[in-house]
Amino acid sequence: MNHSSQCPAFVLVLGGGGVRGLAHVGVLKALEHRGLVPSMIVGTSMGAVVGGMYAQLLSADEVEKRIMDFLQSDDFKKIGLEQFSDSETNEHYSVLEQFASHLRQRYFISKSALGTGDFAQATLIQSLHKLLIDGMIEETRIPFAAVATDLVAGKEIIQQSGSIIFAVAASSAVPGVIAPLEHDGQLLIDGTVTSTIPVQAARTISQDPLIAIDVRRSLGSYENHHRGIEILMRSGTITNYTLNQVYLQNADVVLHPDVSAYDWNEFRRGEKCIRAGLEAVNDSVDRISNLLTTPR
Repeated sequence: MNHSSQCPAFVLVLGGGGVRGLAHVGVLKALEHRGLVPSMIVGTSMGAVVGGMYAQLLSADEVEKRIMDFLQSDDFKKIGLEQFSDSETNEHYSVLEQFASHLRQRYFISKSALGTGDFAQATLIQSLHKLLIDGMIEETRIPFAAVATDLVAGKEIIQQSGSIIFAVAASSAVPGVIAPLEHDGQLLIDGTVTSTIPVQAARTISQDPLIAIDVRRSLGSYENHHRGIEILMRSGTITNYTLNQVYLQNADVVLHPDVSAYDWNEFRRGEKCIRAGLEAVNDSVDRISNLLTTPR
């Protein structure tokens, strides 16, 4: 399916959030069903993975099939991402099971923090070869940009040329887990470090209407933390949340799929996240229609 000249131009901005980013697939399915194909996609982290795939394939169904097949493959299971989560330690588990899960999580986190992340980087790139077509960003069927963060300069990097697999890998290199990717003196890591939803980046390269998809976790309630590390982490969460709220003001429409309750690595929730993306578009049809039919 080629981008129709009759389809109003708009930029789809896809944020990061691990499995929550699979809501982007649902968003694309719902838009495509209505004949709405973005004139450009700008994504970071999982938003770059899904956005890059769609920019190449121009079929949300094909994107979904490739991702779901990969999530059910042995290659994905070997990565062991769900080991990072404490989401299964609930009241239905015995104290011994909860303790074992807690130790397992701490082991994986410590292993990542003390390692170089080179193995994880190689695994990420290998995985992307199964999802994306190995080629150049300039060759995608609709314009695409993957946003990363440069550790050296401390700024956002918009990647619109070169290897698409490299660009998406750089945009998805989780700090402390996956080794930064080197390019022209830059050390590139996950774009969510500078902005979870790359609205600013999208605005710098296009003046078309921006539809942003926010798949962050909610700020959540304060649980009366006492330990310094808990307060420190809560403070960082507030800073990140507040900054991204400011960035989102530059989007014309922001969709919030109902995925904020899921941990980033609960990949068994993939189908629910896709469905949430579909519903987010269905609930916002009037806003999207008004945006794309109102002269600017």
